[in-house]
Amino acid sequence: MRKIVDSVYQNSLAQNVEGMTGYLAWAIVCYLTLSSEPADTLAGQLKLLTIVLCLLLFILGFYFTTREQPFKRMDSRIRQLSVVGQLIAILLIRTLTNSGVVSILAVALAAQLPIRFNHLPALMGALALIAIDYFYNAFYWQTPDALVWTALGGAFNLFAFRMSQRVIQEQEARDEITMLNRELIATQALLQESTKQSERLRISRDLHDGLGHHLTALILKLQYLTYTTEGENKAHVVEAHWVAKQLLTDVRETVHEMREGSNIGLKDALDALVAQIPRLKIDLVVAPNFKLNDAKTAETLFRCVQEAITNTLKHGNASEMHISLAQQPHQVELAVKDNGHCQLSIHEGNGLKGMRERIEKLRGHIDINTARGFGLNIRIPTMEAL
Repeated sequence: MRKIVDSVYQNSLAQNVEGMTGYLAWAIVCYLTLSSEPADTLAGQLKLLTIVLCLLLFILGFYFTTREQPFKRMDSRIRQLSVVGQLIAILLIRTLTNSGVVSILAVALAAQLPIRFNHLPALMGALALIAIDYFYNAFYWQTPDALVWTALGGAFNLFAFRMSQRVIQEQEARDEITMLNRELIATQALLQESTKQSERLRISRDLHDGLGHHLTALILKLQYLTYTTEGENKAHVVEAHWVAKQLLTDVRETVHEMREGSNIGLKDALDALVAQIPRLKIDLVVAPNFKLNDAKTAETLFRCVQEAITNTLKHGNASEMHISLAQQPHQVELAVKDNGHCQLSIHEGNGLKGMRERIEKLRGHIDINTARGFGLNIRIPTMEAL
């Protein structure tokens, strides 16, 4: 217990130190930018006030872009607009002052580009920052050795850009390993449930086809003996006939309970699948009366949820997903919806095609909705309805 408390304290202390270091760095940047500007005239004071507002705009945009908690609505759009706001702040400050501290802001902006944009737009943005810096050095401020200063600042920009890319790639690799491990655990749970259900069905069939038929034959023979036996032996035959009939009734009830009580634990497999998925909050709702004893249908529903989560993580840019599983009198229904940004018309890749083929093979139906995020509505008829 002491070790846990020490670990939590150390992590909290490290976070506080990082936060204090970040605030100190911003304070130094602001001081170095503002201290070089004269403020003894009205024009100088207005210029200094404009620089202060631009710095505040950059800091606010940096906060919105790097905020850990997602925004409830339009999270990706807000963060991208925050990057644009930082760029505008840099351009305004660069126009008002030739302080080299502005290059620090450009490095901070270049490090954010791979996080908020795809590879090619992010790279074009980093190169655009270098081109803008050269324009101001060479033509606007006519700085001596403009190419050398631009090359130096551009090297820092590209270094920060590449480091952010490496961090993102490592995070994606860790997420991929975590996801594969989670899928493996969930698949094993589903396989165990399917194996148990198959074993119960096999035992019930053996009881019905083997013991049930033999008991039926025994009952018929005992019934014949009740009509042909005389004397005190007839009472024993009648009693044996009654016991055999009771035993057959018990066997039939056991077979019925094993068949009706066989339920694949799909919810347990889905719980293992959606547990602690990075950057995605999943709300899984399974109807209380949900009961499924068909292994093929259970596997199909499991694979559909698995593919939907994969698509959302790769393409949806969503922060939340809702999954509901319900059972109607003649069909099971699966609904999946996220709050991401999806194209109105999507091209079905191998994953969605495989999902559709699985569902159609069970005579089910799938609807894909991309009006507000990515959504799936799947209906599969039960075995009794076919």
